[in-house]
Order: sequence, then structure tokens, then C-alpha cells
Amino acid sequence: MADGYLHIDFQQSGNVVFDRRMVRQAFIKIGQQHLSVARRLIASRDRSQPGQNPGSESGQLSGSIGFYVPNATSRRPGFMVRIAPNQKRGRGKTASITGDYYPAFLMHGVKRGARRQRRHNRGASGGSGWRIAPRNNFMNESLEHLAPWTRYVLAQALRRALRTEGS
Repeated sequence: MADGYLHIDFQQSGNVVFDRRMVRQAFIKIGQQHLSVARRLIASRDRSQPGQNPGSESGQLSGSIGFYVPNATSRRPGFMVRIAPNQKRGRGKTASITGDYYPAFLMHGVKRGARRQRRHNRGASGGSGWRIAPRNNFMNESLEHLAPWTRYVLAQALRRALRTEGS
């Protein structure tokens, strides 16, 4: 996603101070907001239809959505936030019994007889061929919905984080 990436280089002179904590706090705020919007998009208790956002039967998918702001190291400054299902403090949490990544099944769908090579499993009438038809990507929808707000929050944080040494 090309528009979801922001990179800024600047030469820091002796009288400019950059406060990393303010930018990291902005990333935490962004992660919390995206998390709540994504959970709200899949909060419907109705059974979802193909192309719609997934419904919530047990709340397991909604509970697995999380965000992670990594700590700064010598190799990376820690200025990012990862927002995804099955994301608990940066470590994945499998939501299905088989250990497979369940949100991928929702987004891409599952064909009938996907593991088998023979196509006789569709039934006499042919059917649609889908066992689980693809659902809407609710994470992309939340990112698109909050993109202007995210840019605004990051710009404000960068503006507050850069200050002259005397002030």
C-alpha cells in the first residue's frame, strides 16, 4: 500500500530537539482509533453475506484485532504501528482450531474441494463453487476511513516533537 507509508529525512542541527515520545504516543493513539473502527465494522451479529463485512458470532475475530508499536532499537526508530487481526503485542494468536490464519479465509474465501484436485465436489447443480465466499476486507475499510485523520495526527505530532533548544 503505497499511500500508507511516510518517510521523512532531515538534518538535525545543534539547536533543534526532536522528542521521540510525542511521535510514539501519536502512533499509539492511531492504533487505538483504528482498532476501535475495525472492531465496530465487524460488530454486527447478523450472518454476513459475500462481499459484506464479517459478522460476529463468538467475538473471537473482534477480540483478536490488536495493534503493536515496536520498541526502538539500534536498527529501527520504532516509528510505526501494526494493526491487524491475530495481533497480540506483536505475536500472532491463531483464532482457528487448525492453526490457520482465519482472517485470510474470510478475505480470500474458500473454494469447495480446495485441497482435492477432482472437481466432482460441487454437487449435481454445479453450485457457486465457494464453501466460504470472500468477505469485505474490513481492515482496509478502516484504514481508508481514517486516512485523513491519521495524516493530521502524525503531522501534529511531528510539529510538536520538533522544537528549538531554547523553548
